[in-house]
Order: sequence, then structure tokens, then C-alpha cells
Amino acid sequence: MEREVRPRLRGGEGRSCRLSFLRRAFVVALLAATSSGVAHAADPIGKVDRVQGDAEGVAGGSPATLAAGSPVSLNEILTTGADARLALTLDDGTALTLDEKAKLAIDRFIYNPAGTNTLHATVDGAFRFISGKLQPGATKDASVTTPAAVIGVRGTDFWGGPIDGQVGVVLLEGSVTVTTATGTATLAAPGQGADITGTSLSVTPWTDDKRNRALATVTFR
Repeated sequence: MEREVRPRLRGGEGRSCRLSFLRRAFVVALLAATSSGVAHAADPIGKVDRVQGDAEGVAGGSPATLAAGSPVSLNEILTTGADARLALTLDDGTALTLDEKAKLAIDRFIYNPAGTNTLHATVDGAFRFISGKLQPGATKDASVTTPAAVIGVRGTDFWGGPIDGQVGVVLLEGSVTVTTATGTATLAAPGQGADITGTSLSVTPWTDDKRNRALATVTFR
């Protein structure tokens, strides 16, 4: 059965000043989600698996404390507190884990197990993204918008977020494209990383230490 909610965030418009656009788009997506009037029960697209510390969901302007088993809705803003972690799974099998003081909104979601699938998320903070498995013949358009970059997902396990005074993305499996104000880079080998400093984008192999420190930000105690 196919379900679609049209996006609050239009990531393909206004690319002439892409980095500023990304930051504006992130704010617009969160504001639209807050005022959308979508309640938990209206469009559930997944559920919370695990929570460490404090985590909250805001759907239709009404905040609610999140716990294991809490439903996740379209355009709901999920936030984590200090020293917190939040893990959730969407109906298509996609797993997302958030670090402390992070925000997440799923602003477009189409789930059709045997056909075309779409997932667009907006994230601020450190996170890990693991794609759900597709059935033979199915296709998926997935992306994550952050304040620094748009990450295009191709059947992937990756981490993104602040690290070592910059923003980074490291590939664990599959492939991703990382698009910033200055261009696009493709990560296609496990351990390959993208480092974003201001408007500078570079691709280098990450050391085991750097990768482990990144993953520690989304690891539960």
C-alpha cells in the first residue's frame, strides 16, 4: 500500500546560494512541521526503538515525551536533550539514531514495498542512517538535508554530524553523495569521509580513531 505526504522542504530550489539555502530550508522545514497540524495518530510512519535520557516529539504544536514504542509521524520534530540518544525505525526499515541535542523531521515519505519509495529527512546534529532493504524491482529516492549539506543516499549505512571542529560524513556501507555550496562529492568506499569546513569540501579516508569517535556519539550506554 502506497502512502505519500508532500514535502514541507523543497531541497532542489534556489541553488545559486546553496549553503545559505540549506540553512534556511532546515528552519523552514522545522517551522512547517510545527504548524502542520499533523498528530501522532494521523500519519504514523515508524516508531521509537530506544531512548537514553530525554527526548521529545512535537506534532501539531503539541510536545510529547518519547519512549520505546512511541509512534513517529510525518513532519514531527524529534529532539534529544543533553547526553541523550534516540533510535527509531521507519515503516520501510530505515533506522535512524540521533546524538544528544539533535533535531530530526521526516518531511517526505512514500512507502511502496514493491514499487517506488521516497524518504527525505532534515537533521541538525550528529546521526546515523541505515537504509531499509528493498524488495527486488523496488526503487528508492532518499536524502538527508543538514545545515551544511544535502546527502543523497543509495542503499547505505553512514554517519554525519559535527566532529573535530567541522562537519563530517563517513560512509560505512553503500554509497552517498554529499552536496554543499561549493560542489558535490561521492563516497563509495567504506571508511571514506567528507569533511566540510565553511564552504570547503574535501574527501579523505577517515582513520579508525576518527570513525570510532563519530560512532560513539550515537552509541547507547
